[in-house]
Amino acid sequence: MPKKVCVVITARPSYSRVRSALVALRVRGAELQIVAAASAVMTRFGRIVDQIRADGFEVAAEVSSVVEDDNLANSALSTGLLLTQLAGLFQRLRPGVVVTIADRHETLATAIAASYQNIPLCHLQGGEVTGSIDDRVRDAVTQLADLHCVATERAAERVASMRPRARVEVVGCPSIDLAAEALRLGPMGGVSAVVLQHPVTNEVGQAAEQMRTTIEAVGAEALYLWPGEGAGSSAMSKELRLAGVSPVRNLPPLDFVRILLGAKVLVGNSSVGIRECSFLGVPVVNIGSRQRDREQGPNVMDVPHDAAAIVATIARQKQRRRYQVSTLYGDGYAGARIAGILMS
Repeated sequence: MPKKVCVVITARPSYSRVRSALVALRVRGAELQIVAAASAVMTRFGRIVDQIRADGFEVAAEVSSVVEDDNLANSALSTGLLLTQLAGLFQRLRPGVVVTIADRHETLATAIAASYQNIPLCHLQGGEVTGSIDDRVRDAVTQLADLHCVATERAAERVASMRPRARVEVVGCPSIDLAAEALRLGPMGGVSAVVLQHPVTNEVGQAAEQMRTTIEAVGAEALYLWPGEGAGSSAMSKELRLAGVSPVRNLPPLDFVRILLGAKVLVGNSSVGIRECSFLGVPVVNIGSRQRDREQGPNVMDVPHDAAAIVATIARQKQRRRYQVSTLYGDGYAGARIAGILMS
């Protein structure tokens, strides 16, 4: 009888960070139960659930759970709403294992719903440190999870210090599998700069100003992507519209990474700059505090929210052109490792 593996995907980056594992699980004969929830089913954020289906995966359920507005309380409300729905869904699906990804608030809802029903929980990308509230969510999920598939050796050490008897496997980050595929296929598009900037939970009141600063520094001609869901996202998207920028809501994951490969620089505060771009050797201008404490490769230069500093650092990074490939976050085979572990 095929093993039931339930994977909860709640946001655009979550799919990129599990796609190769889904492919490997399908090859190994797993019965995949993909649950798309939160911003993954919202038109405003590109409905990544449609891309999941376009890639040939069946979706067991779509869960609408986001309470929208630039209000910090809404993240807690959305977490509770998702928790109530996942609890019933897991009871119906009866998975052999639930997989939850990274560190957003939805990850916590997934972990609680599985743990209180004694369903084994696998957490991808635990043990990392960013310096934001995501650390608390990530660490809470670490305490609830039964199996930890982490991206780096340092992350493994941190998980082991929190859960000495837990099973911890260093597998790399599955998004690096996409980056490796992009390197094989080559770049696409002629974009000079890509901008991907998200709101910071403890800096919500500054979200609009921070986006204005980035637009002032980069200009409107770059390829902008829609900010991620969360308090501050509406303020940021309003600034983009006022500046005459039409951000892309979503791109197929592989296409996005190939566009990055062809770009001269990535600007913003996304972990894509820390993970995928380190493997691709793409220069990154990392703005502000959102990735402050995360392990970084040599391709990243950190700057404050200051237009002049951003302009100067972009110029330096464009002169660099490319950095050497860094395998800090993986070697391109994380998905196969995760599938092997789950099926065993």
